[in-house]
Amino acid sequence: MARLSPTLNQDIKVISLVCFPHMMSHAYWLVIPPMYGALIAAFGITGELPFTKIALVTTVFAMATFIFQTPVGFIVDRVGARAVLIGGLAIEAVAIGMFGVATAYWQLLVLAGIAGTGHTVFHPADYAILSARVSEERMGRAFSIHSATGYVGFAIAPIFMTGVAGLWHWRASFILIGIVGLIAALVLLTQSETLRDTGQAAKKKDAKLDDETGNNSTRAGIKLLMSLPILMCFLYFVLHQMGGGGIRSFLVAALGEMYGTPEVVAATALSAFTVGSVFGILSGGWVADKFGPRIMTAFATLVPAGILIALMGWFDIRGVLLIGVLALSGYLIGLLIPSRDILLRSVTPTGSMGKVMGFASTGSNLGGALIPVVLGFALDTMGGQWVFWICALFVGAAFLTFITAKSRFGC
Repeated sequence: MARLSPTLNQDIKVISLVCFPHMMSHAYWLVIPPMYGALIAAFGITGELPFTKIALVTTVFAMATFIFQTPVGFIVDRVGARAVLIGGLAIEAVAIGMFGVATAYWQLLVLAGIAGTGHTVFHPADYAILSARVSEERMGRAFSIHSATGYVGFAIAPIFMTGVAGLWHWRASFILIGIVGLIAALVLLTQSETLRDTGQAAKKKDAKLDDETGNNSTRAGIKLLMSLPILMCFLYFVLHQMGGGGIRSFLVAALGEMYGTPEVVAATALSAFTVGSVFGILSGGWVADKFGPRIMTAFATLVPAGILIALMGWFDIRGVLLIGVLALSGYLIGLLIPSRDILLRSVTPTGSMGKVMGFASTGSNLGGALIPVVLGFALDTMGGQWVFWICALFVGAAFLTFITAKSRFGC
C-alpha cells in the first residue's frame, strides 16, 4: 500500500482539525430552535407571543455574531488564528452547555449572547488557518470540505437535540452537546502546533514597524474591507443567503399555499435541496482547484439555478420531478461555493484573511435577517409564487458579484 506524502498527511490533518469545530459551530447555530417547545414549557413563557419571546434567544445569538465577527477577524490577523479558534469554541461550548442548567429566561438571553460571541471565531480563524497551512493545489477541496461539514452540522443538531431529549431530558441535550464542543477544544489545544498560521512573526514585526512609523493598521484594514472586491464578496454572501436561505425557510409554506403540496413531500424536496448543495460543494472543490474562480463557472451555476427556482413559481411541479428540480438547483448553488472562497482569498492581501472573511461572511447574517421579512410579506400579500421569483432573483444576481474575478482570472 502506497504511503501518503508528508504534504498530503499535513493537509489531511489540518483540514480535519479545522473542519470538526466548524461542524460543531453550525450544529450550535441550530441547537436552540428544536427545543423551543421544551424551553417555553420549562421557563413558563406565557402570554400571546410565547414563540416570539423564545425566538428572541436565537435573535440575540445571531446579533452577537453579526456585531462582533468583523472585530474578531481583526484580532485573528493581529494575534493569530489558533488561540482565537480554540478560545471561541470553548466559550461557545460552555455557554450552550449551561443552557442545560439555566433557571430563568433572562439567563437564556445572556448565555445566547455569550455563545453568539464565541461563534464569531470560526470563519475568520478557519479560513486563516486553511489559507496558511494547506497546499495550494488542494485549497479548493479544503474549502469545499470545510463548507460541507457545516451542512453536516445543520443536519446533526435537530436529530441530536430531540433524540437526547427524548431519551433523557432537554437539559441533557444541551449539556451533552456542550461537552462535545469542549472536548473538541481540548483536542485542538493538544494539536495547536498544527493550527499555527505561518507568518505570525513577520506580521508582528510589520505591526511594530507600523506603530513606529505612525501608520494606523486598523484604518488600513477598514479601507481594505471597503474596497470594491471585498464589498462584492460581502454582497455575494448577502444574496446567497437571501436566495438559498429563503428557499430553505419558505419552501414548505409556499408550496402548500400555492399547490397544496403535502408537508411531507415539500420537506422531502427541501432535504433534497440541502443534500444537493452538499454534493455540489464537494464537487465544487475539484472545479475550484482546476479552473479557479472563473466568471463562467458562476454564470453556469447561478443562472440555471435561478431559472429552476423561478419555474416553481409558474408550474405545479410534483413528486419525483419536484425533488429532482430542487436537488439540481441546490447542487448548482453549492458547486460555486468553493470557487467563491478561492475568489475571496485571491483578492485578500497576505495576513488579512481573518478580517476579510470575518467581514464578508457577516453578509450571511444580514441576508438571514432581511429575507424572512421580505418573503413573509410577499407570501401574505402577493402569493407563494413571489417567494420563488424573489429567491430566484437573488440567486441570479449573486452572479454579478463575480465581476471581481476579472482582475486575476480569465473567463
